[in-house]
Amino acid sequence: MTTLDPALLDAAVTLVRELTTDRAGLPEARRRLTPLRERWPAADPAVVRDEEAADGSVAFDVLLREPAGTVSVAYSPTPALPWPLRGAVRHSDHHLARVGTRTLRVGEALTALDFLWYDHDVLARLADTGLVAEELEQHPAEVDDGELQAAADAYRRAKGLLDAESTARWLAERGLTAEDFADLIAHTVAVARLRARVAGDRLPEWFAAHRSRFDRLLIAWTAEGTPPADRAAALAAVADAVRAGRAAGTLRTVAAVAPPELRDAAGPVSTTIAGTAVTAVVVDREPAVLDDDIRALVERAMFDEWLAQRRATTDIEWFWLPRDRTTRVR
Repeated sequence: MTTLDPALLDAAVTLVRELTTDRAGLPEARRRLTPLRERWPAADPAVVRDEEAADGSVAFDVLLREPAGTVSVAYSPTPALPWPLRGAVRHSDHHLARVGTRTLRVGEALTALDFLWYDHDVLARLADTGLVAEELEQHPAEVDDGELQAAADAYRRAKGLLDAESTARWLAERGLTAEDFADLIAHTVAVARLRARVAGDRLPEWFAAHRSRFDRLLIAWTAEGTPPADRAAALAAVADAVRAGRAAGTLRTVAAVAPPELRDAAGPVSTTIAGTAVTAVVVDREPAVLDDDIRALVERAMFDEWLAQRRATTDIEWFWLPRDRTTRVR
């Protein structure tokens, strides 16, 4: 016998029926779940959406926690498949993809991508994706239509999708629908809202404590030889190299996004700029000022710090990776 409030069960049934009938997207479903989360926080209501490839039908499942386990409330309208049968035709859990007539196994893929999958940054970002999704499910970010439209327009401009034809082609190449694109934009805006929420009123104080990380740097570099540490001499050496047809140049950037070895370098160091191995030196460092550009970088840095703290306190299990090689992803 369940210990859940009968009114909660009734509300969950009503919600999944309405969501299924409306064919709501997942962001909309999460928004409409909010009243249940606010009224019954102990049950930690969550919603799951499934679209059946065989017939295109949509079904929802509301998950409710109780001390002994989790209660699932699902609804599938006739003649759609009931929730337990959706996706019942499955490939082996060891299969990742079929390429032509060849089935690619997970183990093969991981072997091929070993150098990538065991990179700390890659694994950390994968974990971050789950942490962000969990946070947005528990504390949704309200986004209005104007924000979504502005974000969609900006995204299309950034990708060079300037007309309906190019947008449709871009979506088709990635196997995305217009609904998928709308969900992508909504998620992008929601994550931006989450970053702002994490930073909150602490941003000016945090910036003051980490100001040097956002200093503006002027970097002189050459692919041959070593530029002098003196600003005037380094710039002259770069100019001479360019006139001689050798690879050289200057770079203005912020310390936080500069190559790590250059951020606090006191002299010439070996690094990579634009994919080229070079020797570079910081010839000028301008103290950071909290303008709009720097504020955006500070907000992202605070968000990364928050994610790192969450990773450190969250149990992360990699189903296809050896635990002893992934526990370091914190």
